[in-house]
Amino acid sequence: MPADSLNDEDEWAREQAEEEVDRLRKEEPAPKISEAEFLAWRSPRIGTANPTRLDNPLWHWLVRTRWDGYSANNVFGGPSPFTAGPMWCFQRYGMSETTLEDGRVLYIGGEHEDHYDPDFCIYNDVTVVDAAGSIAIHGYPKEDFPPTDFHSATRIGSAIYIVGRLGYAESRTLGVTPVFKLSLDSMQMEAVETLGESPGWIYEHQASLASDGHTLVISGGERWRGEQRATQENVDTWALDTRNGRWTRLTQHHWQHWVMWRVDRKRNRLGDTRHARWHCEHVRRDHALLGLEHVWRHSEPPDFAALDALYRLPGEMSPVIEEAEYGTFSTMIDGLKVRFKESDGFLVEAIVEGQLRPDRLLELQRTTLVLLERIDASPYEIAVASGS
Repeated sequence: MPADSLNDEDEWAREQAEEEVDRLRKEEPAPKISEAEFLAWRSPRIGTANPTRLDNPLWHWLVRTRWDGYSANNVFGGPSPFTAGPMWCFQRYGMSETTLEDGRVLYIGGEHEDHYDPDFCIYNDVTVVDAAGSIAIHGYPKEDFPPTDFHSATRIGSAIYIVGRLGYAESRTLGVTPVFKLSLDSMQMEAVETLGESPGWIYEHQASLASDGHTLVISGGERWRGEQRATQENVDTWALDTRNGRWTRLTQHHWQHWVMWRVDRKRNRLGDTRHARWHCEHVRRDHALLGLEHVWRHSEPPDFAALDALYRLPGEMSPVIEEAEYGTFSTMIDGLKVRFKESDGFLVEAIVEGQLRPDRLLELQRTTLVLLERIDASPYEIAVASGS
């Protein structure tokens, strides 16, 4: 059996196991609380002290079951989130999970749903579940610990260092990397003052503890560069000395890096075109475009020829490979790896791991723009360019 088939089977088995665990979690019946108790604890709450215990039967049940906000609200016949605001829940993205030697697991922050959903919320709490299953929920004033998601959380001695976040748009500060320190003894949260050259507003990154036991090494992730500019993949490595709060830049890759998106800034058709291609290949393989109207919502037919040629230079033979990271494709051009990320539905980010000759770089950019314009039936432009 081919290796990719084995990987697919392993992935399917893993997903099935996770779904079974989730199903069993959700079999726990809802707590028997009054309507007044439900309404008292239905909504997210900010702590008044550093820390504030926010334990209650409803939230504990939601921690154990991880119902989404919409479903949990329906269980209790709660008010519409369009009028009452989001329902508190523990089904979150960008929430860190740190396991301690004594079996305690600390869950920090995270967000539920996207900004357009009425249950959208970014949390600033710390939930501790011990080895016996006991739960303790700690809240904080926003000035002590802002709503935090897609951060890193690293244990150093008797503290956890929380680095970076995406956060609400209005809370972001260009060029600043937020760092907080959580004391495991008191559960108090404090901001860490830093100096030196930091990665700026970074999120979805990785943090590791260096062998010296006090330096955090930050790599990967995305760097927010302001409301009018596209986010940029972090290709360098940074170090934070937690003894004095000093940042040091460890690498400085001079990689070519640009972003392409529609001139009108509307959502692109890449995802729709790839889905339509999958539909034709797997669902209607014997009847070509038959039934495509159910998955294609644009007036022009999907341009599969342009999709097949995307991210290649004319005459180049190197294949375009779909990477493990969702929406990321790579190829080799002139001995250099070139990656294209199309994961957010609006922009395509291109990164050359090195320096292409100026003429080859220009050819790649122009060829890619032409193909994207064919796929979308709409003009594209390069919005950000660096290293070119």
